[in-house]
Amino acid sequence: MGRREKIRDYMEDRFLVEFGEDVTPDTDLFKAGVMDSFGYLQLMDFLEAEFGMKISSDEILGNVFVSLATIDDFVAEKIELNA
Repeated sequence: MGRREKIRDYMEDRFLVEFGEDVTPDTDLFKAGVMDSFGYLQLMDFLEAEFGMKISSDEILGNVFVSLATIDDFVAEKIELNA
């Protein structure tokens, strides 16, 4: 299973959403009512544990990642920087 699929599966299970026509990888998950700030912090914890990376509070608060695509891009960049 690829990185984006792991993130998508977590989000579908945790936020009871299914990515498809209505919710796409580019959907703003806050505006769509899928994710709130508490869920966002839980997602950041999951990403740290799943992908073995550290996300600073500046990154969490300064660059709010609102879609599956932007979250996946962020994780890819963090993994690349730490490689």
